Amino acid sequence: MFNRRDFLRSTAAGMSFVSLSGGMSGLLARAAEASAEADRNDHVLLVVELAGGNDGLNTLVPFENPLYYKNRPTLTLAKEDLVKLSDQAGLHPRMAPLGELFSDGKLAVVQGVGYPEPDRSHFRSQEIWHTASTDKRVPATGWLGRWLDATAPAYSEGLAGLTMTSTLPQALRAERVVAPVVSQLESLSGAGDDASPQARLLRRLSTVDGASEGPVPFIRQQVRAVYRAAARLKEAASKNETNAEYPDVALAHQLRQAAQIIAADLGVRVLCTSQDGYDTHAGQAGTHAELLSELANSLAAFQRDLAARDISDKVVVLVFSEFGRRVDENASQGTDHGAASILFVVGSPVCGGLIGEYPSLEQLGDGDLIFNTDFRSVYATLLADWLGAPAKVVLGSEFPRLALIQKPA
Repeated sequence: MFNRRDFLRSTAAGMSFVSLSGGMSGLLARAAEASAEADRNDHVLLVVELAGGNDGLNTLVPFENPLYYKNRPTLTLAKEDLVKLSDQAGLHPRMAPLGELFSDGKLAVVQGVGYPEPDRSHFRSQEIWHTASTDKRVPATGWLGRWLDATAPAYSEGLAGLTMTSTLPQALRAERVVAPVVSQLESLSGAGDDASPQARLLRRLSTVDGASEGPVPFIRQQVRAVYRAAARLKEAASKNETNAEYPDVALAHQLRQAAQIIAADLGVRVLCTSQDGYDTHAGQAGTHAELLSELANSLAAFQRDLAARDISDKVVVLVFSEFGRRVDENASQGTDHGAASILFVVGSPVCGGLIGEYPSLEQLGDGDLIFNTDFRSVYATLLADWLGAPAKVVLGSEFPRLALIQKPA
């Protein structure tokens, strides 16, 4: 007999995150109430995580600062090769496609992003970025999961949030809403007698009738939503093929599929993607250049695809990494874990430009750049000005908003 333990074991495989706690927290209750008053829209937020800690100093280079050259004797990028964004800063030479988006007003670069008392552990820093909390008592839900809990009932069941990554990111963990993993939805859409034991158990649970109250009916409702999502995603794939040209790299494949899903108008509001490989402790120059080239070309292809589908005005992309790298290079011609860095916000609805001040290379915090923009200000802006959400109740506190999103005409 299929029971709660079976279900939890199957979800541990990564299909989705479902909390069986008794009810919503007070925070979520307030968020749900506040969201009822928020403007409804069809805006989509796509998140790209640069996993490993991207070296912001060699992504956006302060080419007029002599300390940059002093601290990077072998990793220095030549001033004349950079993609100039201002008379002080320029993008890595391999990021020319993002330079074009910047010139078109479709790229905002937020400088000096971080949080107080930075942690150089990958796990802990990712946890902070995903939950939007620096508290030692880690929230059970992610910042996007809390937003889904507050607003998803107003949208299509089972598809308000999706991830293109192999497992559910912490940012999408929610109490009441299933945020499916697309690759696992694809496997479920064709699940039959030859499916995995987990898939067979979930399919059985999704079709068994029972009482209308209690935890088991709640689980059945969630699983049915997942199977409905799988069926709808399969149908969308057959109707929304694209001829857009993307690079043959993992991130581009995720973005191509994301464009297809958004174009299908399934009610998706948030999607998560990722690009691995940014933990560049040794031999950074070649690896970092290739990663940034893949990122820039993938994002540019995604923007062209959205424009061709006439949906570029409904999608904003957030690109972040858990931390930057140290200012001075190490003996292995790489860089070690640091603190403050940069992030990108991309799309037609974006107020393009350089946001904030470049951190000082003279006044460092234990060898790291010191942040001057809390990353939660970026989240608050995207929640309030793009998704039409109650940023304070989702994030738990007030954070200053930035000029990232164009105001309606």
